[in-house]
Amino acid sequence: MQPDGGMTEATGGSPPVRIREGPWDTGPVANLIADLRHMTARWDDGPLGLCLHTLVRLPLYPRFGVVILHRAAAWCWDHRLRPLALWLQVRALHTGGSEIHPAARIGPGFALIHTEGIVVGHEVVAGRNLVLYQGVTLGHTGRGPGQPLIGDDVRIGAGAKVLGPVRVGDGAWIGANAVVLADVDAGTTVGGIWRESGMADADPVDPTTGR
Repeated sequence: MQPDGGMTEATGGSPPVRIREGPWDTGPVANLIADLRHMTARWDDGPLGLCLHTLVRLPLYPRFGVVILHRAAAWCWDHRLRPLALWLQVRALHTGGSEIHPAARIGPGFALIHTEGIVVGHEVVAGRNLVLYQGVTLGHTGRGPGQPLIGDDVRIGAGAKVLGPVRVGDGAWIGANAVVLADVDAGTTVGGIWRESGMADADPVDPTTGR
């Protein structure tokens, strides 16, 4: 990664994954505002309706609390307040059933649709506008080091697992209950078991249902 705030592009036969250098370094407040804007974008009720939705749902919906706690934990982790960061990670687990390591690098616009069972490992790097549904796991395979590198505007469906040092290109959709063990090209929708040789389940899938 370049320290000057440029762009990194994954090459060498892998799908293009352009991660803006340091999108997580725009500051915790800026990141959180982008997160809330992304999660409330579908509430198209005008400015007043949006304010009412936010005021009513923000204290009640666990997905907001989990994202807020993760942003706070990530800030603490980066500033070497590791015990506090890990405590906030546990609070997020109790709040919404999500275990997101504070060392995970997730860009602005991070949105959770439902929070139960989400696990994000400490080496995960993701770009802007990542959307996760319930039961998603982003981590290692258990057979070696390395965790996913995820581009911008990626959606990962309920129960999907993205494991190992794989690259997921910009705008990709991972279908519900998919197991991704190989790189995914930008703009691709995948389902079933995605290996080096391609998807084991070759039938087209709906990314929201996995069918």
